[in-house]
Amino acid sequence: RGCLGGGALAGAQFLTWQMASSWALLLLALVGAALAGDVVELSEATFESTLKNADVALVEFFAPWCGHCKKLAPEYEKAATELKNNDPPILLGSVDATIESSLASKFGVTGYPTLKIFRKGVESGPYEGPRTASGIVKYMQKQAGPSSKELATAADLEKFLKTEDHAVVGVFDNKDTPLAQAFQQFADQSRDDFKIAHIYAADVAAKFTTGTNVVVYVQPKRLANKWEEPRAVYSGKANANAIKDFAAEQSVGLVGHMTPDSEKFFKKPLLVTFYDLDFARNPSGAKYIRNRLIKLSKEISTSLQFAVANTGDFGQYQHQLGLKAGDTSVVILTDKAKYVMAKTANYKFNADDVKKFAADYAAGTLEEYIKSEPLPASNDEPVKVVVGRNFNQIVEDESKDVFIEFYAPWCGHCKSLAPKWDELAKKLEGDSGVTIAKMDATANDPPSKFQVQGYPTLYFVPANAKNSPKKYDGPREVKDMLEFVKKNRTTKASHKEL
Repeated sequence: RGCLGGGALAGAQFLTWQMASSWALLLLALVGAALAGDVVELSEATFESTLKNADVALVEFFAPWCGHCKKLAPEYEKAATELKNNDPPILLGSVDATIESSLASKFGVTGYPTLKIFRKGVESGPYEGPRTASGIVKYMQKQAGPSSKELATAADLEKFLKTEDHAVVGVFDNKDTPLAQAFQQFADQSRDDFKIAHIYAADVAAKFTTGTNVVVYVQPKRLANKWEEPRAVYSGKANANAIKDFAAEQSVGLVGHMTPDSEKFFKKPLLVTFYDLDFARNPSGAKYIRNRLIKLSKEISTSLQFAVANTGDFGQYQHQLGLKAGDTSVVILTDKAKYVMAKTANYKFNADDVKKFAADYAAGTLEEYIKSEPLPASNDEPVKVVVGRNFNQIVEDESKDVFIEFYAPWCGHCKSLAPKWDELAKKLEGDSGVTIAKMDATANDPPSKFQVQGYPTLYFVPANAKNSPKKYDGPREVKDMLEFVKKNRTTKASHKEL
């Protein structure tokens, strides 16, 4: 029903590790689908019985008409063929969500293709890997390995602690203690976020920590500094989610190194300093700015979380903020707004500038950054053109119900909708209580209350409830959209069509 805006691969991971006894059953399921290729076609009748025998499986929910699904199909089939012969075998399945709508609804599928990882038939976490055959194979092979590595010898421990990843180590008497079981669940959920290991051997444990039945976060050596302890001990209950929250909080620290993978752990409001951060090539330069920020975070009282990030990892992100890729820059991100620290070309980092920026944010004197095209020279057509700078004037007008399309210029579905959207606007042109509008969401920033994850996305914004926009997911025919306006409008009708 739309063009996906960058990443519609969703997914899931879960809890248990392979049992050799299930391999034969899994191979039977794969052989049974051989005539249809190596991707196993799943339905409501076969979904549970097939997946419960798979230690790990990847399932694609697709729609036959979806262009992204068609593009993925040959890569997915190649990956299925290779992973069928993996040791242990990994099942790749598919569900036609237009037919198996109850399955799609059960697993929260809202766009196509949606990919989810299952273990023994239980949904576990998002598939966030590449869409190429080789990328799918590599990602899923990693999912098939143990989520937590046992450190059975001192040499294992020594090698593990050399990692440059954020590490979490559990030390237990045995695997059956409540904390050990919760730790294993945490590991299954978080294998892509942390380097995870466990120790049962008392002699190995003694070289790492004192006591048993503890979970310890270990900071990467590249992030070592005099203000933070390199290790932290978990003191909560035997709960997988609580352990995950602990590890995430510790990995962020006073000034965390934000990457595209770790961005989800950083809470807002967030002050981010982008610069040429490369611990391998220029460790002293990387540490200099971060250490100045750590010192600053200790000196001031603020609600801001601090982070540093490599400009090369967030080039498109910086472009959206009007920043030149590669430049050192400082921004503040909140749930509702973005702020960019004034700077000149080739700006040199200065902690005093950042201190003032943080103080101005606390005082409420910063001007919000709004990504916007120029205001239209005229806006007299039936469909009103909305850009960042006139969004409040048009969409937030409390005297009008507003039906707005967020589109992308390159989107084929948007192009198909355009003449119908124009016709709808013409039918309502004489109605003073309703505005039909459109916004290029690739060139302007929609407010955060509008979740635009694909194109076109349509929202109805009632005159009397501007903070509660209603997403329109109905048919995109003029008569259907007109009927939707009629049923949902809050202003008085002043047009014969209604």
